[in-house]
Amino acid sequence: MDKAFRMELVNEVRLSVMRAMETYDERWLTDDQLVEHIGIMTKRWLREHGDMLPRTRVNWVDDKGQQHTSSWMYPLHRIQAMIEDGRISRLKVS
Repeated sequence: MDKAFRMELVNEVRLSVMRAMETYDERWLTDDQLVEHIGIMTKRWLREHGDMLPRTRVNWVDDKGQQHTSSWMYPLHRIQAMIEDGRISRLKVS
């Protein structure tokens, strides 16, 4: 097996594992939990710049017709991948 093919294969396996983690084994965390896992991020940073990260909220309507919204939830594995591949250093205010 030549070196170039081996590197391509290793990269493809790494990418496949990362996609599987982000899709099937993703962990959605609150801001408090994310700060615990990624020490460099603070609650203040998330409050001021969290919109630059992937995040979502749950919106629902109860049986009385009243709308509710959860706090922000952040995907841990996707954010860790951003740190690993350097995308975290290229964030821009939206």
